[in-house]
Amino acid sequence: MRKLYVSDLDGTLLNQRGDISVKTAEMLNTCIEEGVSFTINTARTPATVFPIMKSVHLNLPFAMMNGVLIYNPVQQEYMKVHHISQETAMVVLGIIKLHKLQCFMYTLEQGKLCTYYDSVESRSLNKFRNERIMKYDKVFTEVDDLSICANRGVIYFCLRERRELLEGLYRDLQAVRGAHAVFYEDVYNEEWMYLEIYSDKASKSMAMNTIKEWGQFDYITGFGDSANDKEMFQVCDETYAVSNATPEIQDMANGIIPSNEDDGVPRFLYKALRDSKTGI
Repeated sequence: MRKLYVSDLDGTLLNQRGDISVKTAEMLNTCIEEGVSFTINTARTPATVFPIMKSVHLNLPFAMMNGVLIYNPVQQEYMKVHHISQETAMVVLGIIKLHKLQCFMYTLEQGKLCTYYDSVESRSLNKFRNERIMKYDKVFTEVDDLSICANRGVIYFCLRERRELLEGLYRDLQAVRGAHAVFYEDVYNEEWMYLEIYSDKASKSMAMNTIKEWGQFDYITGFGDSANDKEMFQVCDETYAVSNATPEIQDMANGIIPSNEDDGVPRFLYKALRDSKTGI
């Protein structure tokens, strides 16, 4: 039976600083080299995933931006990209403006991810931008109005604010045809929530099915920590929540493993590798 192991990043595989520890990378690489089929499924963008995961020798397709992008690291190309139509993008922008909020808008132009904004009056988005510029050298492009970029292959919108500022917007977005929205806590700062909007053809669960079919895997074991992992858990045969996971995800999981700070995921994989060698 071909088994696939898949992990979320933030709060699950990454430590509290949002990094891969040296120990985690070493354990994952040992497992991968010994034949363990391991991949990731994250809300993060390529601009942060690639530098974060550079020490891990991933050799299977992995999903980013909640399944909007599936990337093959061996061929170094995107297997799948889910765009939002220009019409849907304009509707989403209009609703965001009605709520007097700001966002980052992502496009994929000739294989290059671009991030646009027309205001960072928002304290949380300004912090989001500055952190990624400093840590990952990520490029953000300011424009007069995001609507002028709506024809450039939009794939994603991201907002980060306090819950009460986003709840009404989240409700209104449910009626937008062609778009799907997810609403979940920032694992690094409980003050803020993320609201992310992308094609209704994309999800963490659909990404898993694509990778499962690509590799002809028979069984999927998933690891997660927050509401953003619910869709992925629903298509896994077996699931584990790290001990720092939300109560909701712990209740959904088949078991609880050590926290992200205690290398829970690589320790689980390492044990699975040893057990397979001893025939347990």
